[in-house]
Amino acid sequence: MRDRSNFLRSLALAALLCCLVTVVPAVQAADVRLGLGPGLKPDYEGSDDYTGAILPFASVVWGNHMSFEMLGNRAKFNLIPSAIWKGGLIGEYIPERDNVDDNKVDKLEKVDTSIMLGGFFGFEYNNWSASIEAMADVADGNDGNIVRLNGGYRIPISDTWRVGFGVFTTWADDDYMESYFGINSANSAKSGLSTFDADEGFKDVGLNFTATYQPWQHWGFMGLASYKRLLNDAEDSPVVDDQGSANQLTAGVLVFYKF
Repeated sequence: MRDRSNFLRSLALAALLCCLVTVVPAVQAADVRLGLGPGLKPDYEGSDDYTGAILPFASVVWGNHMSFEMLGNRAKFNLIPSAIWKGGLIGEYIPERDNVDDNKVDKLEKVDTSIMLGGFFGFEYNNWSASIEAMADVADGNDGNIVRLNGGYRIPISDTWRVGFGVFTTWADDDYMESYFGINSANSAKSGLSTFDADEGFKDVGLNFTATYQPWQHWGFMGLASYKRLLNDAEDSPVVDDQGSANQLTAGVLVFYKF
């Protein structure tokens, strides 16, 4: 398992290096937006306590349909110059699990910061979209790998209003699951939680909603909400079943500027 994780990390870093070397920065950007706003998210994955967060937003779309998008803790770089097919690099930042509100979970061994890095491939056609993402931790936090399936539909209501709906599900390997949902005998003794072996499998299924309102030429607003339900060993872990909740909500609102 560790050899496979190391291989995926190397592959992801090689892909990033290749991207930085080969992408021509002279391609004129057709649409550039930058934004920022407050959000609310679970204290840790599986928690029923919530904490505030700052949501950065960046979107760049070049004239050849290549694009870069960052929202919250996720970033995606589409390297395919096509109006339909999309593919490239994707990254996700997972903060360390330490000093959390729940006293028992806080006594578990700290899980260091993880930087999930990998690739994605999908399509966008007639406002419909679908993609598959594969990422591996390159920061030695959870040392794991995840695969996520996404589907979505966008509705341009008017010149100023646009809404979008999405669905997703995430598969995680043993290393990821053990890091966040497993409890060994040492952690059980420290926390008082029962031992639990968290195996690989689909860990969640969820829904996304976004609404964009741009009443002025340059300024606009974006609202977002996401719900996911933890599944299988993620749901059954004492971290979630005893101390937290399988229902996870994330929400935020931000202001953006279109250049």
